[in-house]
Amino acid sequence: MTEEQDRGTYILLIGLSKTRRIKPGKLPETDYQRGIYLYVGRARKGLRARIGRHLRSQKKIFWHVDYLLQNAKVEDIWVREDYFGECLTASRIKEFLTDKATPIKGFGSSDCSCPGHLFYSSLSAQELTALRKKLGFEKVKIHEIRV
Repeated sequence: MTEEQDRGTYILLIGLSKTRRIKPGKLPETDYQRGIYLYVGRARKGLRARIGRHLRSQKKIFWHVDYLLQNAKVEDIWVREDYFGECLTASRIKEFLTDKATPIKGFGSSDCSCPGHLFYSSLSAQELTALRKKLGFEKVKIHEIRV
């Protein structure tokens, strides 16, 4: 992959093994339910490095997702290279999943007008795969990302 190709939008599937009370930065402290969350982000350059940062346990806590990842684990990674539709992707997730994916208000969207870029999901593994394909994202193997 060239440097020009190492950019785009990504979705992290994050597993939270038990309900936790988390205060992500300036957002209010909230109970995050046990289950799977979809987090939408983008990188105009250094996509693999950005994802690698999310996978590291030792890092400066900066983004909302960093607070969640202190208590949770990235279970899967989806990427759409050379595509910067972070807000459109979040909107499409909300549109496609109406009652099966709830956006967490303000999470990851402090620089835009989206309701949120983190979704709590009740989707099955098969439904998640169908969603990934519908959104046009490719699955990336976690062990292929340098942490």
